[in-house]
Amino acid sequence: MLTILAAGSVFFPGLFLLSKQCLKSIPALRWSEGDAVIVSARLVSSVQAVMASSAGYIIASSCQDIIEDQHWLTSTYIMFAVPYFVYDIYAMFMCYWYKLRVKGHEEASAAPQHMGSAVRSYLHREFLMVLHHVVMVTVCFPVSVFWRQGKGDYFQGIMFMAELSTPSVCLGKILIQVSVELRLKDQFRSSSHVHATN
Repeated sequence: MLTILAAGSVFFPGLFLLSKQCLKSIPALRWSEGDAVIVSARLVSSVQAVMASSAGYIIASSCQDIIEDQHWLTSTYIMFAVPYFVYDIYAMFMCYWYKLRVKGHEEASAAPQHMGSAVRSYLHREFLMVLHHVVMVTVCFPVSVFWRQGKGDYFQGIMFMAELSTPSVCLGKILIQVSVELRLKDQFRSSSHVHATN
């Protein structure tokens, strides 16, 4: 049990840090810290969603009796995914922190200058999402692993499959961000060319 929790605690933040470093250091990309953080957070969310949906499909399709049948993957994936919700609170804050600093962002002028005020602003703005993550860890985790006593794995699998839309949503946001990034680079090249010819 602790080994699976530890694996999830290493996997999700590790994937985030690895993808962030790659986006910043690959010569063809060389994204800024903020852009790399935002895309990396979305990438990790997508990976978690694909894993949860796949686990959910395997669990639900293997249960003939929707109440009594059990699958080993149910509790295992729950244990593995719990650290994701803790990590994601941090990742969402980092995305919020960098978005506030993007030039031209609607809230850039009101961006908190200190970490404490930024945390308060983040909690105020993203209260429901943070509450959802806290409830997943403090309520859903113990209920799913201990209270239900191995019954209803089928329904747990169906709940995992609710994550199926997340990769599409994240991909859409990443494509928008890449499109904006490419447009900004083109504008920069054009303005540099104009200045060079003058």
